[in-house]
Amino acid sequence: MNKIEFLQGLQSALSGNVPPETVRENLRYYSDYIRAEVQKGRSEKDVMEELGDPRLIARTIMDATPGAGEGMFEEYRSFIPFGSSSADSGYAGETRNEGEPQAQGGIFTGNSSVHYYDLNKWYWKLAAVLVAVLVVTLIITVVGGILSILIPILPIIFLVMIVMWFVRGR
Repeated sequence: MNKIEFLQGLQSALSGNVPPETVRENLRYYSDYIRAEVQKGRSEKDVMEELGDPRLIARTIMDATPGAGEGMFEEYRSFIPFGSSSADSGYAGETRNEGEPQAQGGIFTGNSSVHYYDLNKWYWKLAAVLVAVLVVTLIITVVGGILSILIPILPIIFLVMIVMWFVRGR
């Protein structure tokens, strides 16, 4: 994985899940970090291995951002012209022209057809508890209904079984 792929993965994971400003700040931070480490003499590959999976970093950022992961933020669209000498000296910021595709080499995430639901929210947990209570109540009601029908006739069934036992022989 190289710098562009890492930043694209990070942007893709964060876009729509955190405020656009948070996406912008983190892209800027990691872009600057990678650039600074490479300028210190480290290889880009070593820096990428140190950073790891951008989705894990994005998960950490979302966990630290209030309201993140609920899909209530607008998609972040940016163009970061990596590879140009001016871009390597800093973050170019956000430039986009509506209706035009982004230039090659930039990071662009269009509208995604995949939507993730975070089932780890309190209201989903409450819904799960309510469903569990309803299922247990239904089971108890059904079993209780069956037993209320069988209990009055159980002595009769028991007597018939004893008589059959004596008739057949021991």
